[in-house]
Amino acid sequence: MNVRLIAIDLDDTLLKTDLSISEGNQEALRRAEAADIEIVLASGRNFISMSEYTAMLHLNKSGNYLICSNGAEILEAGDGRVIGQLRFPPQTCLDIASDIEDHGFPWQVYNDGKIICSRPNSWALRDRQLTGQPLVVSDSKEGTFAQGEVKFVIPGDPERIALLYAEFKEKYVNKAEIMTSKPYFLEVLPYGANKGAALARLADYLHIPMAAVMAIGDAMNDIRMIESAGYGCAPANALDAVKVRARVVSAFTNEEDAVADLIGSVALGDMRPENR
Repeated sequence: MNVRLIAIDLDDTLLKTDLSISEGNQEALRRAEAADIEIVLASGRNFISMSEYTAMLHLNKSGNYLICSNGAEILEAGDGRVIGQLRFPPQTCLDIASDIEDHGFPWQVYNDGKIICSRPNSWALRDRQLTGQPLVVSDSKEGTFAQGEVKFVIPGDPERIALLYAEFKEKYVNKAEIMTSKPYFLEVLPYGANKGAALARLADYLHIPMAAVMAIGDAMNDIRMIESAGYGCAPANALDAVKVRARVVSAFTNEEDAVADLIGSVALGDMRPENR
C-alpha cells in the first residue's frame, strides 16, 4: 500500500542538534507533498514551539495538521484550531502537582506561550532555550491550573527521573500516561494521550488507513506511533528500544538527513509490506 501520510518527530529526528532543518530534509518533504502525501509534525512540543517549523516548511495552512504535546492535542497547523484534545481537569492538576512536589521535584506546564514552572531550575532554563518560550514562575497553582492542563513535565537528573518513571508508571496505571521525552524530562499526560493514539485518530479523521501511514521517530515517546503506523521508521541515532520496533531503520542519523533518506526509500520508493 502506498504511503499517504507521514508523521515526523521533531527533536533528534527532523531537527539537527542545532535545532535547524537541513535543506535535504526540506526538499524531501516538498517532494512528498508534491506526491499528495500528508505531512504531519508530531512532537512533545506545543503549538507555539512548533510554529517556527510549520512556517519554515510551509505547513502553516488550512488542511495541514499537527500532533502536539505528545499526542494530547491534534491541531490545525495554520491557526491552532483544536481537532482533538485531552486535558486534565483543574483538581486533578492540583493533585498531580502536589504528588510531584512531595517527591522533591519541580513541575512545569505550558500556557499562553509560556513555560510556567513551580520553581526555577536548570532544566527549565534548558527547556526555554530548546523551545524559545519565556519562563515564568507560578505564583498560584489554583490560578495556573484554572483551565486544566494537557500535560505536566517533571525535569530532573536522568538517574532520578528513571526511578520516578518506574514509580509513576505503576502508580498512575489506567489514570495517566507516563513517558520520557528526554532522559531529563518525565511527562504526565491524560490517559490515552500518546502519539500513536493521536496518529490513529488523525488518520481516521482524514480517512487514511493506518497501513498507509509512515511514522519517523527516535525516542521512547515515539514508540507507539512507530508501532501503530504501517511503515514505522527510525533514524540511526534512535534509541535501541525504538529501533527494534521500527520496520525500517535508516543508516543515517538526524545530523545526516535520515528523514530525507527514509522518505526517499520508503514513501517515494517501491517498498512493499512483503519486504518487511
